Amino acid sequence: MGQTSKMQGGVLVKTSIGVITKDFNSLKPIDEFLENASKHHHKIYSIIIVYSHGCDFQLVESLRKKVKVFLIKINDTPEMKEPLIKMGLSTENIEILLNCRSLEKHGLVPYGMNRNYALIKALLSGSEAIVFIDTDVYPKVLVKENDEVREKEIDFIGRHLEYLREEEVMVTTSDYSGYYIIPPMSFTGMKELFVGLQKEGAYEFIRNLDEHSCLNLDNDKKRKIFETTKILGGNVAIKLSAPKELVPFFSTVYNINGEHVLSRGEDTLLGIKLKNSDKKCIDIDTKIFHNTFGNYPKVPDIKKDKSIKDRFYYTCLGWIGRNPFLNWLKGEDVKEVKNKQKKNIVIGSQAIASYLEDGRFLILPEALEISYHNLQGVISEYKNTMKAWNSFIKKLDQWGVE
Repeated sequence: MGQTSKMQGGVLVKTSIGVITKDFNSLKPIDEFLENASKHHHKIYSIIIVYSHGCDFQLVESLRKKVKVFLIKINDTPEMKEPLIKMGLSTENIEILLNCRSLEKHGLVPYGMNRNYALIKALLSGSEAIVFIDTDVYPKVLVKENDEVREKEIDFIGRHLEYLREEEVMVTTSDYSGYYIIPPMSFTGMKELFVGLQKEGAYEFIRNLDEHSCLNLDNDKKRKIFETTKILGGNVAIKLSAPKELVPFFSTVYNINGEHVLSRGEDTLLGIKLKNSDKKCIDIDTKIFHNTFGNYPKVPDIKKDKSIKDRFYYTCLGWIGRNPFLNWLKGEDVKEVKNKQKKNIVIGSQAIASYLEDGRFLILPEALEISYHNLQGVISEYKNTMKAWNSFIKKLDQWGVE
């Protein structure tokens, strides 16, 4: 138990795959990742499935014929609480790490808590590395050959482990190929919208949509490996053999006029923390295929497809919910950044509401005010999470030695 298993000659022999989902009702894409790993001679130690609402238990049993499966339901985890109690973690800290009040009250689980469940289970069950995948990504990349976009299979686990094996590397990650989370759009006021959302970097890409229709491609043979602080939760591997260097994922749920919304950016904390340590996060430049809107290769049309419009609306609210805490964490002048964003989001929200003929977007400036108003409470929640996490890691270290 605990940290008893060791790396064998730099090889991470116990690699688990973590999947978080609201409802577990499909073996896709887990089957594809297992087949890909097997094809490239990687043995997967376990699949850790964290879900919050429904589960098809027959699918879980069929999966168990191929691989060890840990099935965890948020707020219903006696098998996780038991070892935490045994190692002497306080009731208060167990509550902070495992009790999701927003699930009970609003049916929502913060992305950070979802991932932490999987991370804690991986540490408790002897995994040496955990690779997180999302339910809409696949172990292949989109490349362009002879002016034609095609899918190309890659050694997904191998590419992560190649760099994760290096002693100073703690995390490996990369972006996605497929349609960008911001679909094609073009209107006056778009730049102000992206400045207000703290997505300035996306503006040039979206502005040039005539060149690419917002389709990201893998660099293929022109791969460039580099150090980064940007971690993407659906394409990330984390080494677990030095848990003292680990920090938890963190994000929140916030209330906008009675509707509760998930903030994004749960993976930001780890990237920023590693920047200030002697451990590295490496971008392995392997943009796995993300079927962003579920109907690739159809070009997303935000004006005609309500589901795409809905997704973008909640994505905007998720960024707004993330930004104050992110700016505080980075040591920015929070008030100055807020004033700049507010001025821009007022213009941008009116522009996109008009462009999409959707009045919901007019609430973005109010959401920004609410989010910045909530900052002190979010900081307090973050500090409590860090306190509970550090206590868990300390107890885990003592427990593993016994």
